[in-house]
Amino acid sequence: MLRRSKLYSLPSPGVLRWLTDPGPDVPPALRGVLIAQLLSGPTAVLMGVVNGILINVAALLLLNDPPVFKLLLVVDLACGAARLAIIRLVNRAVRRGTPPPMDLYVAVAILWCTVQGLVAFNAMKSDCQPLQVLSGTTIMGLIGPICARNYPAPRLGRLLLCLCLLPFVAGSILSGEPALWVFAVQTPIFLYGTQAILLNYRKLAVASLTAELDSQMRERTDPLTGLLNRRGFQDAQQRHVTLPRHFVVLCLDLDGFKRVNDTLGHPAGDALLQSVARRLESGVRPADAVIRLGGDEFVILAPDMTPDIAADLAERLIERVTHEPYLLEGRTMVRIGLSIGFACAPEDGTDFALLHRRADSALYVAKAEGKGVHRRYTPTAAGAPGEPQTADERAPAAT
Repeated sequence: MLRRSKLYSLPSPGVLRWLTDPGPDVPPALRGVLIAQLLSGPTAVLMGVVNGILINVAALLLLNDPPVFKLLLVVDLACGAARLAIIRLVNRAVRRGTPPPMDLYVAVAILWCTVQGLVAFNAMKSDCQPLQVLSGTTIMGLIGPICARNYPAPRLGRLLLCLCLLPFVAGSILSGEPALWVFAVQTPIFLYGTQAILLNYRKLAVASLTAELDSQMRERTDPLTGLLNRRGFQDAQQRHVTLPRHFVVLCLDLDGFKRVNDTLGHPAGDALLQSVARRLESGVRPADAVIRLGGDEFVILAPDMTPDIAADLAERLIERVTHEPYLLEGRTMVRIGLSIGFACAPEDGTDFALLHRRADSALYVAKAEGKGVHRRYTPTAAGAPGEPQTADERAPAAT
């Protein structure tokens, strides 16, 4: 669920965005997955659509020539069909990895609840007691699903509840039956209670999702540096089964790290790795991923990056890591070097694992040529350790 949360976002700026905002206390990492809950439960949507249509049909059977219910039935059928079609569009967009149509979904949900409110208003205003009972039962039955589906966006949930309940109350008052006026007294209390339910649902969901996110982050994050770890690297491979048109994998290795570890001890080495990680993170774009595979080995994944820009990035990272010494344990100044090898899609391959192996081969060449430099994969790197010797992987690559 959390892995796909980035696909979900608030509607475009405006009223719909304000209505669906989960609230300022919700962490950014959880907003997408909360918004996704608005689109869940197609079965509940289908049942709501069916019940709304049944009330219209009942009105047509119980009343003599009710033109308003004929019109409402047509609109209700159109809204119901639109809601189900949009759910299909949402599911299709998520499967394709593209953002679902949030604006359209929320707008149609508001329209549908408006129609249900109008149906309830006309049903309660009539003098047909069976229709009034059916209408009251239907409106009360909508409350639970509305709260259960819309707790991620309390403002939207309150609006949908009001669109259903307030016309129902207005129709009850206009019915001329004093016994039904009690709904006018009950509804404010009822809305207050549902507000508490919405906020409580959201609080529980945020707590649960926060725990899930923390668990995933611990699994995917290197505890020493805070970078992604090998598990995070594997997840990235799965996400990039189909690579963007331009994609770069950079393999990085520190020069002289073992000497620091051996002479100053592991605590100093750990502090050095933490400082290097911060410099690497500050030297890449927000879309790039910095990963620590283990020891002093790092990988950077850079989508939508051309070979020329990748070479510039490698040069900047070497300068950033090596240009200033590191103060360790508050008293010892050390310098460290950095070697980088990289491979670029589509020129050097279109498979993620192949690009990684070829970038690692280029790193081997950079280390062999004196360290402190960057090298892009070339066919001559195919003899490096770890580079498979298949016919495909011996194919020429751009230099």
